[in-house]
Amino acid sequence: MSEIEFETKVCEGLKITYRKVVEKHRRDNQPLIFSENGIVKFVDPHTVQI
Repeated sequence: MSEIEFETKVCEGLKITYRKVVEKHRRDNQPLIFSENGIVKFVDPHTVQI
């Protein structure tokens, strides 16, 4: 497997994971929580594009 093929598969896997996480948080009505530059952020999952 070449480096480009590997990178393509990793990117596709990240897209699938992102979609599943957002969908789960929407179902459970829980905010998405992440850190940006050391600051914790809470995001309404219903406002995030899939």
